[in-house]
Amino acid sequence: MTTRMRTTVTLPDDLVAHARAASGGNLSAYVERALRAQQLRDAAPAVQAWREQAANDTEELADIFGEDVA
Repeated sequence: MTTRMRTTVTLPDDLVAHARAASGGNLSAYVERALRAQQLRDAAPAVQAWREQAANDTEELADIFGEDVA
C-alpha cells in the first residue's frame, strides 16, 4: 500500500479554481496525476539516453558475434 503525506502548497487562485473544477471532486487525485505526468517528462532524457546506449551496445554485440542480436 502506498503511504500518503499531507503537503501544503501555495498556488495562484485561478489555477486552484481550474483544478478543483476539473478534478471531479478529488483534487488530490488530480494533482497526483499531474505530478506523475511531470515525473515522466522529467525522466524522458534519461530514458532516451539509456535507449541510445542500449542501441549502441546491440551494435557492438553484433560486431563481436557476427549475428543479429537485436
